[in-house]
Amino acid sequence: MRKKTITSILLIAGTCIGSGTIAFPMVLAKLGIIPALIIMTIIWILNYYPSLSLAELNLRSEKGLSLGELGKKISGKGAQMIGEASVKVISYALLTTYLYGSSSIIQKLLESHLNCNFSIYFIESIIAFVGITLLLFPLKIVSAVNGMISSCLLIGFALLLGTMVVLIDYTKIPWITNASTLNIISVCPIMFAAYGYQLIIHILRNYCGKDAVMIKKSILFGSLIPTLLYMLWSCSSLCVIFNANPEFFSQVASGKVEVGEFVKQLANVSSLPDFQILVWLISILAIFTSFIGFGLGLVESWNLTIQESVKNSVFQKLCSSIITIIPAYIIAAIVPNAFVKVFSFAGAMFVVTGILLPVYLLLKSGIETFKFNELKKLPLLICVLLGLCIMAVEIFINN
Repeated sequence: MRKKTITSILLIAGTCIGSGTIAFPMVLAKLGIIPALIIMTIIWILNYYPSLSLAELNLRSEKGLSLGELGKKISGKGAQMIGEASVKVISYALLTTYLYGSSSIIQKLLESHLNCNFSIYFIESIIAFVGITLLLFPLKIVSAVNGMISSCLLIGFALLLGTMVVLIDYTKIPWITNASTLNIISVCPIMFAAYGYQLIIHILRNYCGKDAVMIKKSILFGSLIPTLLYMLWSCSSLCVIFNANPEFFSQVASGKVEVGEFVKQLANVSSLPDFQILVWLISILAIFTSFIGFGLGLVESWNLTIQESVKNSVFQKLCSSIITIIPAYIIAAIVPNAFVKVFSFAGAMFVVTGILLPVYLLLKSGIETFKFNELKKLPLLICVLLGLCIMAVEIFINN
């Protein structure tokens, strides 16, 4: 049982840890360390508490059900369509950020170490082709490879954090930079997008069975671990860049830096070759694992959609892979600085799947006695209100 709990915790944590490792320090620089830590804590709670609604609904079902399936069961076709459409839009938005982010990082890596000046469009084309090819392999093989990469990522992440903590000059720390109300609320959609584990609550339910205690522990600690890692990573990254290059830190705080340039400067804070290689490697792997993870989910979804009209299994998989990658490739090519912009948009869409629809379905279900006793109507409605505020920020302020 203990092993099963640890596995389920890692399932949630692994879903969360990804491109937020790059996005967080890039957008939190304009706030400073203290406001950043406070915002990350609030966003973690705002993810955790409403996610218990999804867990509650899944515990009431005979098996784990996706958000769309729950919507159909409890509220009908309309809720099903909203749930399924939201998940697809989020997946495409995140695939776009991962494609653009990895391309930008690789472009700067080749430019810095091999003196090769490839256009970002060329690199995006290569990565898109590689993504389509990988998604043609059987699910078990791709999942196994992605799992091994994720394990290497966590080890490298720990080594990198340990080195960065030593590099920090603790007499010069950007505690508060420009924590205006506008700056604070503008980062919330991006913070919210870094989690997204609500999309796999039904998988967790199938794995843990009807053990409510195990599910609750998995969600609590599985979301808390990446939150603490993000806190350590963001604070360490901001501190070492602030110490090594205050002028560049100011550029990051003003939002004028591309993701590839940020990683390049982070790698240059130390002259140690191993440190520099590790920064580049971790940055690419963090985005790549998320890219493959969401790609797999979207390919399986499209397989189910087109299986009636495309009978040949090989051609079906090829069509699904192309439909999965090409739209993200097109958006990444036409949207400037797509990493932060589209990631922020994904955060607003996550409000629908992580807060609004789960809370609506829970209240619609008519359940009076919850298995998770902490679920109360008033706190849930407060979460809904805060979620709507995050969406409003993305629509009316960030755009």
